[in-house]
Amino acid sequence: MSSKLLYARSCVYIHPTPRKSDNIKGFLVLTAPIGTSDHNKYLIAFIPNSDLSIKDQKSLEKFDLYGIDGEYDGFFDQEAGKETDLMPKIDCRISNPKISSISSYAFGLQLRDLYSIQVRPKKTNLWPGSIVLHAKIEMDQLPVLFFHDSESPGFKREEKLQRQRFDPFSGDDILWGGSRFIKILGTYCDLKKSVEKGLFLVNSTSEDVINFIPGDSLNEEEKQQTVEKFWHATKWSVISGLASVSGFAKDKIDHLNNMLNNENTPQFIKKIFENRNLTKVGDEFDSANIYLAKWALQVQQEAEKNRKMIIGNEYYKDLIASQLGDNIIELTPHEVSKAARKDPISLSRWNNFFDSTGRLKLTVDEVLDEVFHSGLLSETRKEAWPFLLGVFPWDSSKYERDQLYKTLQNSYVEYKNNWMADVKKQNENEFWKDQKNRIIKDVRRTDRELDIFKSISNDDDIDADTETNDNLQTFKNPHLEALKNILFSYNELNWNLGYVQGMSDLLSPIYIIYKDETMAFWCFSRFMERMERNFVRDLSGMKEQMLTLTELVQFMLPNVYEHLQKCQCDNLFFFFRMLLVWFKREFLFDETLQLWEIMWTDRFSSQMILFFSLSILQKHSKIIINNLDSFEDMLKYMNDLNGAHAIGDLLTRSELLFVKFRQMIEFLDRSGKSDDISDNLRSLLKREVIIKKEEERTEETPFG
Repeated sequence: MSSKLLYARSCVYIHPTPRKSDNIKGFLVLTAPIGTSDHNKYLIAFIPNSDLSIKDQKSLEKFDLYGIDGEYDGFFDQEAGKETDLMPKIDCRISNPKISSISSYAFGLQLRDLYSIQVRPKKTNLWPGSIVLHAKIEMDQLPVLFFHDSESPGFKREEKLQRQRFDPFSGDDILWGGSRFIKILGTYCDLKKSVEKGLFLVNSTSEDVINFIPGDSLNEEEKQQTVEKFWHATKWSVISGLASVSGFAKDKIDHLNNMLNNENTPQFIKKIFENRNLTKVGDEFDSANIYLAKWALQVQQEAEKNRKMIIGNEYYKDLIASQLGDNIIELTPHEVSKAARKDPISLSRWNNFFDSTGRLKLTVDEVLDEVFHSGLLSETRKEAWPFLLGVFPWDSSKYERDQLYKTLQNSYVEYKNNWMADVKKQNENEFWKDQKNRIIKDVRRTDRELDIFKSISNDDDIDADTETNDNLQTFKNPHLEALKNILFSYNELNWNLGYVQGMSDLLSPIYIIYKDETMAFWCFSRFMERMERNFVRDLSGMKEQMLTLTELVQFMLPNVYEHLQKCQCDNLFFFFRMLLVWFKREFLFDETLQLWEIMWTDRFSSQMILFFSLSILQKHSKIIINNLDSFEDMLKYMNDLNGAHAIGDLLTRSELLFVKFRQMIEFLDRSGKSDDISDNLRSLLKREVIIKKEEERTEETPFG
């Protein structure tokens, strides 16, 4: 399904971090769904450039230039850029924008759901103007949208036309991209200026106007309560959290002076501030602060390395006791020694687990324990993963598995043939077309740094948005083609969920191990049974995990949690993507495979991934508390850890943290304080995989 463009502006950005390189470039649009004249259903949306099909990008670029001002550029054209007429001059249509997205910054909001707009006009050419959309639903906090006018072709043309029709009575306000957006929006809804500067209420009732309290009318205590309430309300608003950037605090100057006068401070830090005015340090302070944290981490890691060499397993026992000790619950030497990592399981060692008929000689838990503490060599994964993922039963023989493979192969071919042969669905079903766009777009960009997925010939030129069926089949790279086939076939298997961005990240490592569509499809499908809750449309599965992780940090690392609150990071926003695709982008490729296969054992808990997350915080707790004191610092530090984690150490810490957690729960139960333990925390003791299925798809179900 498509929508008509009423407004489009290019080069609108989200600033997730203070780093310019992290900015997300996109289009801000106002669209009307085809077939409706109800303004309440019109949609304001932000569409990242990376999400656009070639066809939609061309439409948006054309509308950005000519949509409101028309296509005539002449000086004597009285209609060009005429502010009194803000209706579209050309008819451009795009695919329906997403309402929400799990792993993209795209979002959309219908006018009926919009409560107010905060407008921050551009005051100088040094900083872009911005707007913030506030939804009626309190939890729908949306990121700040910045208008980078100097980059936008449409704005440059608008500015040129305004100069041509010079008006000596116009105001002194600087022209910027957001001003036209507000004017156009005002033609489709009722905008009332609030007494608070820069705030517009949308389709407000008399009650809204009466109940709205401008910030300046609050005393200091009320302001503080309002801020605290806001941060509590945005607990799960990851995108909003990433967009929030606090200013440089004056009280950091004293801390900075002390740091520069300290003889132990690295020379690198001091050089940054030579011949600088300390009241203008801003970005330099951030750089120094993060460097200090990394410097401290290197010192800590070197000390830990030396201590482990000297005292062996006692290191971990001492570590847990010092950070979580309570003189009531202590880990035994046996518990500590059991958590030690072992050599990965070779193929010959794996084969020794089975008898001559291919039946398991050990108990299932014995094998799972071996995998949990050892991991697998690459040569072993092809044999072991189908057991860990539930494709092959543990009690089957070699002959039975061979027969089962033939059945699975026939089933896969059936799913594959279903979508390949259904030309009517491909040409007429809007949901299927949307899935095609998403899958082909993501296949093109999945793990392209790996040789196996590098493009051949014109693979990058395939247009997912082309309507002809002929464009479905041909990635020149056979491995990209196989990924596409598997994802389309999974779409047939799980029509309710369909394809969601991020799933290709989960498939590619599995495919690399097998290079066989049948086994990759069924292993991926079994993996998705536990991962589906990460991708359901209402994000409830991710919210549950983030809430559980928050409670776990409060329970196990209260000092760290208190410090994160001070940094306004207690929503643990930096773990969202890590949990979404199980740290796929935070670790080296082979480390990711090792982490996944260990998590698949469910040896202690089906949510062991949360203890793994906890181990990262626990390992870096001293650095966090002593060196990181702001949102920006925490975000930079955690992002810069990517590719630098020691996975073996984190896995050991994860197990010890779980054992300690279990003992603490048992102690509270014995003490008659069972009611103090939440259901979320108790769920961490269970080994059964949590399954959360997407609701049944209907004609009214949105695509995004």
